[in-house]
Amino acid sequence: MNSLFDDDVLAADCLEQIGTWQDPYPIPVIEMHDGIAVVRDDLLNAGTKVRGADYLIGHDPRYAHITEWVYGSCPSTGYAQISLPTVCARYQKRAVLFMAERRLTTLHPYQQRGLDAGADVRWVPNGMLSVTQARARRYVEESPSTRMLLPIGLEHPTVFGAFIRVARNLSIVPQYVWSVGSSGTLNRALQLAWPDAEVHVVSTGHQMSPREIGRAHFHRSPYAYNKAVPLSERPPFPSAAEYDAKAWVPMINWYRTTRPTNSGSVLFWNVGA
Repeated sequence: MNSLFDDDVLAADCLEQIGTWQDPYPIPVIEMHDGIAVVRDDLLNAGTKVRGADYLIGHDPRYAHITEWVYGSCPSTGYAQISLPTVCARYQKRAVLFMAERRLTTLHPYQQRGLDAGADVRWVPNGMLSVTQARARRYVEESPSTRMLLPIGLEHPTVFGAFIRVARNLSIVPQYVWSVGSSGTLNRALQLAWPDAEVHVVSTGHQMSPREIGRAHFHRSPYAYNKAVPLSERPPFPSAAEYDAKAWVPMINWYRTTRPTNSGSVLFWNVGA
């Protein structure tokens, strides 16, 4: 992404790839909290990426033959392990996840929610990210006609296109946009959706690359990706303590300093809880 012109071209291409698709999930709920318009996608109970992955998994004719969608890039705290089986179940597909086996005796709540949603989890002992990704690739190579490997962050043109359409269908056009980012897929899609907005991303996982950050103002959370935000720093609505909630304090501090004049001009995308 080298310029707004390039972004406009990319956005148009991503939208073209999804054709007339419209989001089958409930319209995003927007609530005002402390002067900020919050997209309450925690109400989906499966995360925003069910919206992004819907066309790819359920409607893209190029992949109609795929019966297993395979992912090897999800940490124990990630929402993909919930979103992917939810979308796959909707279209009679299987979500196969290669994940590091935790040394703890109990699963992370998101892991249990993923299993409850129908995820086929293949546990990898001592599975670093590179190892789980390699195992996922090898699994797909065993049956490439029926299995498809999903990239980290579900970074795919149709996923960008779906997010752009969902965002542009909202009832507001924000001047400022905030979200957290690991792969940065959602945040970069919001950059494409609203090219005139000032966008901010709070990194919660690996060190984001310039490509993953795009044109966003970058903020790094002081908390490790698997550490929950203290209760005192969490927002006044349900939010993923190890993910979305990490943006609340940086955003509020920025808001109090910047003091945007238009009500609802700042939008925060809450992916889940």
